[in-house]
Amino acid sequence: MKFTTYTKAAGLIVALVLSGCAATKTAPEQSLSTSGISPKQARAELVAGNKRFLDGGMEAHAWQQSSVIKTGTYGQSPSVGILACADSRIPVEIIFDQGVGDLFVVRVAGNIDTPQGNGTFEYGLKALGMHSIVVLGHTKCGAVVATIAGKPLPSNMGSLATGIQPALKGVLPAATDNPSQELITTCCEANVRYQMNKLRADSAVLRDAEKAGELVILGAMYDVDSGRVTFLD
Repeated sequence: MKFTTYTKAAGLIVALVLSGCAATKTAPEQSLSTSGISPKQARAELVAGNKRFLDGGMEAHAWQQSSVIKTGTYGQSPSVGILACADSRIPVEIIFDQGVGDLFVVRVAGNIDTPQGNGTFEYGLKALGMHSIVVLGHTKCGAVVATIAGKPLPSNMGSLATGIQPALKGVLPAATDNPSQELITTCCEANVRYQMNKLRADSAVLRDAEKAGELVILGAMYDVDSGRVTFLD
């Protein structure tokens, strides 16, 4: 009887200790907010980060181990989603001087909106606390140039041109193999605006969140020659 009583008491103590440990671990989770970019300051923070990148005064990538540990232990809570081109000249976190857990990035050639990318942002909004999306185009985009040329592309690459073609209506007089840089940039900007609208059109979740003031959708262009990001009004 004494042994049984002792065992039950010990079991109760272990349960209480484990319960206390669990509470200690989950407390930071409950207080864990997004990466620190407030909804009203997303654009300003990204502009400031790009300026640090241009000036050579980057901060986020100097030391990331604490962010790795934090996000690995408690999960991610990115503030800003980025729909960017897959172009290797545009390392998204670096050009905005952001670190681990800050940005929720979808990359596909031509920065086109797809059902999968759209669903990714819906998840970011509803499950992770993301409050802003930036559609990030760039100068000299190969996918846009190929679409301007108007020639059939092999295999699955044709789907990229299909996703960009509607954006060029009204800005591309005719298909051409030798577009000026000015025309290419105009088409790249038009594609950014089109993909912004497509995000809204293809997702009631994102559209309703924007109307409710819970989400901001922004457009921007990255200059591959200078490294500068310019937001579109």
